[in-house]
Amino acid sequence: MQNLQKGLFILISFLISSPCFSQKIDFDRVITPSEMRTRNFKEYLIQLAWNNSPENEVLSFEKGLREFEVKAEKKDWMDDVKFSINLNENNLNPDTIYVVPGNNLSSVNQTNLFPIFNFNATVSLGTLSNRKNKIGMAKQRVKIAESNINQKKLNVRMEILKRYETFLMFEETLKAVIQAEENANQALILVTNLFKADKATFKDYNVASISYNSAVEKRIKANAELKISQYLIEEMIGISFEKAKIVRNNIQ
Repeated sequence: MQNLQKGLFILISFLISSPCFSQKIDFDRVITPSEMRTRNFKEYLIQLAWNNSPENEVLSFEKGLREFEVKAEKKDWMDDVKFSINLNENNLNPDTIYVVPGNNLSSVNQTNLFPIFNFNATVSLGTLSNRKNKIGMAKQRVKIAESNINQKKLNVRMEILKRYETFLMFEETLKAVIQAEENANQALILVTNLFKADKATFKDYNVASISYNSAVEKRIKANAELKISQYLIEEMIGISFEKAKIVRNNIQ
């Protein structure tokens, strides 16, 4: 009995929470539309990466093309509609009289008065029956194009966030390495003065020198890693990182 109650509780909890799992993503929050101001600098980088990418622009063109295809399919049935008009000389020139041997004049006039013209229109039944399917297929291609755009938005957002967090990590690492270099430099100066005063051995001086040189090497490496991480962001946003900061500060 206790197991049954437990099972029912789990089932009810799942049914209550299941709408949360089916909630649709608001892709305007994944990437802020260009006409809207971003919440912070990080969101601004994401917006730039999306707006300044030719590859993303191609996806928008693809969607536009699919939408044109829907409009074309809606009018495609008109290509199979055929019209014909039958006119004769009597219609065009009612004063013309053809006399057939054996007929009198009055009977000829009465024979060729109607119809003035014949009008016919034909359309393929296959076109009409397939029209709904073709339009449906065209609309599905629009949805596929939209899904490709939305998936790319998720990819762009994730990639920018990764690159920006890497940049912040190297920025903090560089600060720590610079501080370590300063400490190593101060230690080297101190040991050098002690060595000159015969209060430190050459071994002490050599250890301090090696420590300082190692700190300098780490600072150079950390600075290069920071610049590379900045370049990787600039690769996606299309402008310099510093310019992005200036522009973002000006629109706050």
